[in-house]
Amino acid sequence: MPVKAHTPIRMAMKTVFKELLMLRTLLCLGCLLLLPSQLHAIPMNEQELARIADRLTQTSVSYGSIPSLYRPHYVRVVDASLSLGKDEPVFVVRLPDGYRIYPQRIMVWHQVVNELIDDHAYVITYCPISGCLAAYDASMDGINLIFDIEGRLFEGNSILMDRNSGSLWVQMLGMAFDGPLRGRGMPILPVFWTSWNYASRYFFDAQVLAPPLESQRAYGRDPYGNYQRRDSYYQNDILIYPVSRLDRRFHRKTPMLGIEYNSLRIGIDIPYVKRNGAVNFFMGDKALVAVHDTRMDTVRVFDRQIWANPALFIKEHGRLKDLGTRSYWDDNGKCVEGNLQGASMKELFGIYVMWFTWFAVSPGTLILPGPGEVDKALLVDAPPGQ
Repeated sequence: MPVKAHTPIRMAMKTVFKELLMLRTLLCLGCLLLLPSQLHAIPMNEQELARIADRLTQTSVSYGSIPSLYRPHYVRVVDASLSLGKDEPVFVVRLPDGYRIYPQRIMVWHQVVNELIDDHAYVITYCPISGCLAAYDASMDGINLIFDIEGRLFEGNSILMDRNSGSLWVQMLGMAFDGPLRGRGMPILPVFWTSWNYASRYFFDAQVLAPPLESQRAYGRDPYGNYQRRDSYYQNDILIYPVSRLDRRFHRKTPMLGIEYNSLRIGIDIPYVKRNGAVNFFMGDKALVAVHDTRMDTVRVFDRQIWANPALFIKEHGRLKDLGTRSYWDDNGKCVEGNLQGASMKELFGIYVMWFTWFAVSPGTLILPGPGEVDKALLVDAPPGQ
């Protein structure tokens, strides 16, 4: 069943965009052939896209009632420290001109930030209901997309609408399921969920999102609660809106790092990795390691296929060590000491989301901890030959 437009404006946007899209595609085809490969959302068939349209949940939010930001105001870290508490969650995004920090206290009121850098669009998105943080490259066929919150939800996750074409997108998938851009996906950007205490020290020269000067919103108050309080929405077991399926392997609101690779998806239990320091696992035939980066207090995932055989890693006195050569690696996946010094591992990026939404959208997901994890009995630190 097609998704009904909320306003006549959306229909007009579709018509104009189709004509513009054809022109821009012809003009940009040669340029697109020169672009490096990027990780896009997993393609979906028509049946899957139609299923999304049929399962949208109506909310009290209407289009435009949650105002997105466009090229917002930023301040220095030292200035932002005057209002941000050390334990407050913040989102760090790597953009072409450097790192930017987005305080959750601002994002909860706007949920979408549209950036334009050197005439290229990027979008940073946050859905408080599903705890989903995702950032995307929003330039498509030479057109810079601008996004807003549409108002409805899919399995607890926000629906976005781009102003250019009126297409509808699932926030955590970065994919359009209705409109002229139906079936198109956006490449994800590196993003990290951490606290102000860590972000302000490690990214001391980053730009920090500031509240809009004209806004009267209570940015010190979160309408959903507090991530540090167990009795708030972010920590309790209550769902505001229904989802089609639930799974009891994790608490409903366990924070997960969602990774897509070769048509597979895996949900990584972030607290589990932090407790273990380093977790070796397979995603299909891909050998990966999830590492707790203690400088940022975040979890990062690397390809541990360094040479012919996958390496196995442990955390030793806070340092990442591979058991094959007993070399030490930094939290950026680069070997800094030992026989492999100078080697580096490719990093995989994903999204942050609560378990209940991740599973409802991807019921066939792999999980960590789960069957793909390397047995800890194999992680024996012994000198070569022993």
